[in-house]
Amino acid sequence: MRSSMVIVMVAMLPACVVNAPPVAERTPDGLVRVQSKQVDTVYAVPGVSLAPYKRVMLDSVDLAFKLDWQKRHPEVSDSDVTRIRSQGSAVFHEIFSTALTQKDGYPLAAQPAPDVLRVTASITELDIGSMLDNAGGKRLYVVDPSALTLSMELRDSTTGALLVRAIDKEKGRAVGNLQVVDAVSNSAEARRALEMWAGLLRGALDRARAAPPAP
Repeated sequence: MRSSMVIVMVAMLPACVVNAPPVAERTPDGLVRVQSKQVDTVYAVPGVSLAPYKRVMLDSVDLAFKLDWQKRHPEVSDSDVTRIRSQGSAVFHEIFSTALTQKDGYPLAAQPAPDVLRVTASITELDIGSMLDNAGGKRLYVVDPSALTLSMELRDSTTGALLVRAIDKEKGRAVGNLQVVDAVSNSAEARRALEMWAGLLRGALDRARAAPPAP
């Protein structure tokens, strides 16, 4: 671990840490808060470096609705909920895979290894803002992003040690409504939200790889 590289190596950060975080801003599991202009909250292990990681293991993303969501929308069937969650997870894997592997990137790994970074993400507080039928007579669910929370954890794949945690509540609002039709992949808004996060993670890994070795 190289302490001089902590700012550059934090995932989802554009190398924009302004001040050293106060000592009191620590999580119960020992992470320290670092400031970011692109993500609401980022915590990292002091001195962490992503430079050793050449490959990435992507866990299935967890999509969770608000607790009372289905009670308020009894017209949405259990199968629709399952479909939305399944398709959302598939699109997450597609977008992150593309962003991470293209252009001399980071191959995906199926098994832990010393050079494999494990990425776990979740999208929570999903809510239905409105429902309508499109021209083809199919039901369109518009997911309200006003309370949408995106979170991501980066771990060492062999030890399971948590390196970085990022939590963001603003970017859902920045990209507009997340429309979910028969396939989540038809939603340009949802794809832009995920592409933004994938790009930030790829950028963090690229900066780690390009940084000169510390003494």
